[in-house]
Amino acid sequence: MAEAKAAETTKLLLEIFIKATPERLWQAITDGSITEKYYFGGKAQSDWKTGSEYKYVSAEGKAMIAGKVIESDPPRKLVTTFIPLYDGSDDPPTSRVTYEITPMGEACKLALTHDELVAGDPVNEQFRGGWANILSGLKTFVETGEPLVVTPPKVD
Repeated sequence: MAEAKAAETTKLLLEIFIKATPERLWQAITDGSITEKYYFGGKAQSDWKTGSEYKYVSAEGKAMIAGKVIESDPPRKLVTTFIPLYDGSDDPPTSRVTYEITPMGEACKLALTHDELVAGDPVNEQFRGGWANILSGLKTFVETGEPLVVTPPKVD
């Protein structure tokens, strides 16, 4: 009997600089009353301890994203599994998300790696756009206290 070949994987890496302390940035990533301001309305729910479950819940109470905390090292690093539940798929793919916070003077570099993604899957581009939106909203909210409002350009 032939062995099943494992699917080739890929990753996304996004880096952003945010004027904040590592502690403030960690709070913004893990506190549901803050995540709902920039994470497509999703309120994070977890104690963020290694081995714990987590989820992002919409204002309507529906789970949007779920997973498990693989590594938690506040305020430096958070690694989770990532299961998208928002599209209603019966068998959503599981991947991994890593947040790494590096202090750099008055700012921090936030490196977000989303890996264990199936290479060639078109959903990866949706993830890339989603993360760009989330990280831009995170930066804006942490630095200004105001949510970022993005209005798509008019198409003539």
